[in-house]
Amino acid sequence: MEKVKQAKAKTKINKTNKVKKEIPENVKAKLEEERLVKALEEESAFINSTQLNEKMINDFYKFHKRKIRRADFYSLLLCGLVLILIGINFLLDGSDYFFGLICNIIINTFLIILGIYLWVYAFKYQKYDKKESKKIYDDDISTYVNNYYFNNEMVIIKNKIGTTERTYECLEAVYETKDLYYILISRNSGYIMKKDSFTKGKENEFHNFIKEKMGKYYKKRCHRKN
Repeated sequence: MEKVKQAKAKTKINKTNKVKKEIPENVKAKLEEERLVKALEEESAFINSTQLNEKMINDFYKFHKRKIRRADFYSLLLCGLVLILIGINFLLDGSDYFFGLICNIIINTFLIILGIYLWVYAFKYQKYDKKESKKIYDDDISTYVNNYYFNNEMVIIKNKIGTTERTYECLEAVYETKDLYYILISRNSGYIMKKDSFTKGKENEFHNFIKEKMGKYYKKRCHRKN
């Protein structure tokens, strides 16, 4: 009788092991991901889930060039204006000699054209290119959902591409506009976060939280009641 019980117990163990072996790797990965997300949700003070679109990305490009890189923007405008004024000034002076007149026209016309080009370039900003996105990321990133998890030490950003983790002191800056937060992880790259997409915590509380964490690297580009 004892041998029968042992045989049944052994059979039960073998069946259990067999079931475990039959769990596909993708299922295991999914279960592990769900466990990690649950842990993130529990330890995060604020959670935001932002659905991207092309307009938001284009608005970020425009904001980046004219607000974040505004020193470069105004430098281009100034250089362009100086070149145009120099070109016009010397062009009007003219020359008493035919050869000098031709050279004067060619050189100063070139300066004016270059100045105009700098102005056009200053006001032209990058636009989202779906084809380029598919070449780089093998996907259309304008359809992504960015999930942001803020705890006391860092921000964790998850989307289809992967996970980005940054402590607050390692962020370049956080810019606040009327409807969005731009979280810069470097001077030339960042993430877009909508104010109305918090799933944990309130936006007004987050405003105070991120302002304290970022200190002088928090930049407000909107009018709001504090």
